[in-house]
This record gives sequence, structure tokens and C-alpha cells, in this order.
Amino acid sequence: MSDLHPRSRVLTLEAALRDLGSADPQVRAFAAGALGSAEGEDSEPARAALHKALRDDRGEVRYAAALSLGELGDRDAVAALCDQLEADGDRMARQAAVLALAMIGDGAAWGRLELALEKGPADVRYQAAGALAELDPARARPLLERALGDSDAEVREAAATALGQVGDPASADALAAVLGDKRRETRAEAAIALAQLGDRRSLPGLAELAGGRDLDVGLSALMAALPVLRGARQRGEGTEAGASAPELAAIKAACVRVVDRFFGHPLLKVWAAANLAALGDPRGEHVLARLGKSRRADVRGSIEEARAELAGRARPIEAAE
Repeated sequence: MSDLHPRSRVLTLEAALRDLGSADPQVRAFAAGALGSAEGEDSEPARAALHKALRDDRGEVRYAAALSLGELGDRDAVAALCDQLEADGDRMARQAAVLALAMIGDGAAWGRLELALEKGPADVRYQAAGALAELDPARARPLLERALGDSDAEVREAAATALGQVGDPASADALAAVLGDKRRETRAEAAIALAQLGDRRSLPGLAELAGGRDLDVGLSALMAALPVLRGARQRGEGTEAGASAPELAAIKAACVRVVDRFFGHPLLKVWAAANLAALGDPRGEHVLARLGKSRRADVRGSIEEARAELAGRARPIEAAE
């Protein structure tokens, strides 16, 4: 989540403390944000001022104060931040409290964050998924798997993302079940999370994303698919007819469509070609060689990154045409 109120790294401690008393809430919010960069002997007065700012009557000030306390790693603020995440009437201030607790990393917040994930408003549940994964990935895993069934789509997506970051293959079946979610964005997060676990069941979902018109989503999907294909190749999987064949065929077909699209984005073509190369399709190397002549530095850099991902390949994977 990006900051709504930029936090200066230039304001002096004296100026920030003065501005916290301003009648203008935007000035107070800016000052609270600036205090998050306090160092050394400035840290103690900054933390004291920020504790007071958590009780400001404006949500934007409480938002900035919470994030700054998180940046300062103030364990003394944990109780107040837990109260803020549960009772603050401002949506952004609640979310900032959760983010701050994750930054501070104090296990004392676990129970309140677990309760927030289970019973809090949707915006808090959304943030609590990532915070719990930050605090204790193994302990968070069953809670996140349960959150995959949340009534709010964004919470389901946050839980899927967090499980991908936790990286425990034991979550693969729970994530695979979300691949049938009615919401495309939720399916996308589940597919990418599954890919982070190296699970081939992610490939049809990634193929769906790669074929869209959203550059960032398509890149994420194609980049996520490549390590899955490389892992399967290194294990010698996918060379025989079986359950993996339709999955490999799906990503292969999507990549062929991307490289064949006349006006397709060159970065998408780079990663689609790399996936084809991982599948043993000669079109992949051909497209990479052609794109390697590009004058664009980002294209050449992506090719270098993709080739690094492909390095050390063994036998190619056979995929259905």
C-alpha cells in the first residue's frame, strides 16, 4: 500500500515537533511522517510525539503516526496500535496500524492480528494476512489457508499472496482450490502463489494471465511460470503423457500467442520466448536472439535476466502442440 501522505526526510526534529501543533491537519500529517526518519538521540522525543499523534482527531495524522512508529520499531507502541487497528474509524489509519505492527515484528501483537484476520472489517483482514505472515510464517499458514475462503475477494487475494511468500508446499492444495474462484484477480494471485511453490497446477492460470492486455500482470505471470518450468525440467518431469501435459500445453499456447502478436510488447515477448525455450520449443531461442538486437536497454536487460533463469538447463520438456 502506497503512502497517501508523503513523509519528508528533510524536516528537522524541531520543525516536525512544532508542526505537530499546527491547526492544519495536512501539516500535522506531514510532520508525523517526517518523524519516522528520526535517528539516535532524536528517536526518543520523536516516539513520544508520535504516541500523542496516534490520538489526533484526524485520520490522516493517525495514519502517518502509525507508519512512523513502525519505521522506528517502537515496541512500546504495540498496545496502542492494536487498539487503533480494532477501533479506529478511519480506514487508512486502521490499515496503517496493521502495517506498523508488521514492521515492529513483536509477537505480542499476534493474538490481536489473528482476531483481526478472523473478525475484523475487510480492509483490516486484508492487511492482517500479510502481517501475520511477516510475524511467523509457519504459524500463520493455517490461518491464511482458512482466509482463502473469506467472503471478501481482496482478503482471499491477500491470503494467497502471503501463502506464496511463506513458501510452504503444504499450502499447494489449498491454493489450487482457489484457481476456480469466480474473480479473475483472485485466480491470478492463487496461480502466482502456486508458481512460487513450484507447482505445475499454476500454469493454466498463468497462461490465462499472460494472454491479457495488462502488461504488468502478463509479465508477472510469464516470469512466475519460468522457474516452474525449469524446476520440472530439472526433475525430468513432463516428458511423458500424463497429468502435466495439459498444463504444459496451456502455457506453451499462451506463449506462442504472445510472441506471434505483431504489436505485442517486447518485454512480454522476452519472457514468453524464455518459457518456450524452457519447453524445448526452438521458437523461444529464435525470438530471444532476434530481440537481443533491440536498441532498448530494458529489453536487453530482460533477456539477460531470462537467460540467467534458464542457465543450466537439462533435457527439454515435451509439451503438446
